[in-house]
Amino acid sequence: MKVMELLISALSATTVAAWAHINEDDFRRAIGGHNLALVAFIEPSTAPSQALESEWTIATESEKTLISVDCASAASLCREFGVISYPALRFFDGHGKMTPYRGPRRASAMLSYIKRAARPPVTNLKDEKLQKFQSGDDYVVIAKINPQDEHIKSAYKTLASQYEDRLSFGLMETSSATMVSCFNNKDSQQFTLSDFTAIDALPNLIEGCLAPVIGEFTRANEMKYLQSGKSLVFYFAPSSADRDGYVDLMRSVAKMYKEYLVFVTVDTNEYGDLAAPLGLAPGRFPALSVQNPMYGQVFPYPRQKKITAELVGGFLMDIVQGKVQPWDGTMSADESGSPHDEL
Repeated sequence: MKVMELLISALSATTVAAWAHINEDDFRRAIGGHNLALVAFIEPSTAPSQALESEWTIATESEKTLISVDCASAASLCREFGVISYPALRFFDGHGKMTPYRGPRRASAMLSYIKRAARPPVTNLKDEKLQKFQSGDDYVVIAKINPQDEHIKSAYKTLASQYEDRLSFGLMETSSATMVSCFNNKDSQQFTLSDFTAIDALPNLIEGCLAPVIGEFTRANEMKYLQSGKSLVFYFAPSSADRDGYVDLMRSVAKMYKEYLVFVTVDTNEYGDLAAPLGLAPGRFPALSVQNPMYGQVFPYPRQKKITAELVGGFLMDIVQGKVQPWDGTMSADESGSPHDEL
């Protein structure tokens, strides 16, 4: 056997496919019989499906209720469940109800979702369980409701049924004034509500709590970000670990500038084409750029500079002070040698 053939044979012997798809019969058994199941309908040739693979594999190592279906070989099954784009993540509650999974496509987020799904929408709490419950999920809501405020209790339970896929809801009785608190444990933020006169007070509390200090920019939410009236700080990276590291690194800076700037990460496996309009050379990641949608200005971060909280914070201040000229749009900052070499 030739050397190249030997190498190919060795590689083939040690390569194991991460996806472990099930056939149609096993799928129907998995979603029946009162079983919980989070299902990924994927098409192996698509970049988004490939991007999900590593996170899905990590999650399945500790949670067996996650299953996947290859829509390339089970097209009719995927059409039956309304799958029109890939990957499509759907939760089956074992009683015939199917719900789209709208959370982050990260192993930790999907595992947290499964734990929430196994509980009732609202967990009745006692004092000794309060602290443990409060720290048990990325986003936790705890309502301390006076028995006289039955209308608030009813509204709270209705809200919990709408948001149970993203937050954990707890409830306890109090003889004091009714108060609802939402804990964003990812960003170490707490939001508290005691005035319930506004009809949208509770939903606004939840939405504010869910808003991350540094979000993930996608086609689905781009208009929300672009219409926020604030400039955007984009960070492009192909690795979820890299993007998570950036969030940890820049969280304090994002909090400092949150009144004026929105910080977002971009998965270049899915949205790498967004880099070029922001003055960045395609394929050269990680990279950072600032966009002012109101004035149509773009400020690519100099490639030769490290991305640190101190340096990025200084770059943002230089933009505010007019020390950085916006990109002229003729070529990427990388190709032109960066217009900010002097910074």
